[in-house]
Amino acid sequence: MKDRERIEQIVADLSPELIKLAKDIHANPEVGMEEFKAYAWQIELIKKYGFEIEEQVSGMPTAYIASYKSDKPGPIIGMISEYDALPGLGHGCGHNLICMIGVGAGLATKEFVDKYGGEVRIYGTPAEESHGGKLPMLADGRFDDLDACLEVHPSCMSTDGWGSSALDGCTVEFFGKPSHAAAAPEIGINALDAMILLFNAVGLMRQQTKEDVRIHGVITDGGVVPGIIPDYTKAVFYARAYRTKDSVDILNRIKAAAEGAALATGCTTKVTVDEGAYMDTVTNQAISRRAADYSEEFGYKVKRFNGQHTQGASDLGNVSYRCPCVQLMCKLGDSPDGSDFGLHTHYLLERAGSDEGIAVGLDYVKILTATAIDVLTEPDLVKEIHEEFKHVND
Repeated sequence: MKDRERIEQIVADLSPELIKLAKDIHANPEVGMEEFKAYAWQIELIKKYGFEIEEQVSGMPTAYIASYKSDKPGPIIGMISEYDALPGLGHGCGHNLICMIGVGAGLATKEFVDKYGGEVRIYGTPAEESHGGKLPMLADGRFDDLDACLEVHPSCMSTDGWGSSALDGCTVEFFGKPSHAAAAPEIGINALDAMILLFNAVGLMRQQTKEDVRIHGVITDGGVVPGIIPDYTKAVFYARAYRTKDSVDILNRIKAAAEGAALATGCTTKVTVDEGAYMDTVTNQAISRRAADYSEEFGYKVKRFNGQHTQGASDLGNVSYRCPCVQLMCKLGDSPDGSDFGLHTHYLLERAGSDEGIAVGLDYVKILTATAIDVLTEPDLVKEIHEEFKHVND
């Protein structure tokens, strides 16, 4: 590891401010697009270290991009900060630590940008749990010139790059004709019959899908009273798969099934695909291997996925199709019974605010900084990163 002693000293100097940031955000949970305290605290801290900050990026009130650029040319590295909380649970996904690690690694890399050349950016990305705050930034091309984009997510295990799954959604509506269900059923057109046919079709569809595919659906409007033939029904479906092309295929099959159900019942149908779908995260293995090696150097037992996808979704997936990305997972400890604990749990909430969890986060500030230094100083590594990225759609 290059410059390890200096990395240790820089992070030690930053630690009081980073710990305060993590604890303050943990104690003041804010949901997506309302993270005003977390946003202000980050801006205040980052400005102290000479970064140029663009606020309210892409029309979002709690999004920012902070950048520090050397006079010498070199690679451009992005560090991801997330800071939204879960409704009713707070930071049960540990975004306070994602924020601390992203901001900390960005600040720590500044000195090495001066030393070696290049640029480091901190991306303040709101609403990962809801609206997908990275998506408007992507639409504006704000990630397109990055040579490497780095993030760390708290978890029950330490891993190399975590390949999240794709998540797509759609709303299906059926339109029929109301009638008295007893006195004149023959003139009604039953929109609920069409919806039930669709759910049966989706249930049968599951037999002919890949093992990684998941389809979830709920009826949000199924009629008014039993005595009136329903003239309108509505349902929402999610399709998940390891790869985006497969989740898109499932939505197309749901749409075809809806059209068939409408034809069978005499209804009409409307299928609206959700905006802001989460693509799968394609981990850049050249970056991932280097970062995982440093995780092990710091004493963490790392599970190596080696590009294999797993369940769970993130808007970082969309970023990974526009620039080379990695999202490591960092273990925050064991549950009381020794079993793995999931994200969005009270146990992770507790660990994310604990001194032990924050100490893990500070180690990962060092790990990301060390990885960034390698990108700044090794042209062959950058070449390998970009050669691999050419195949992101394979």
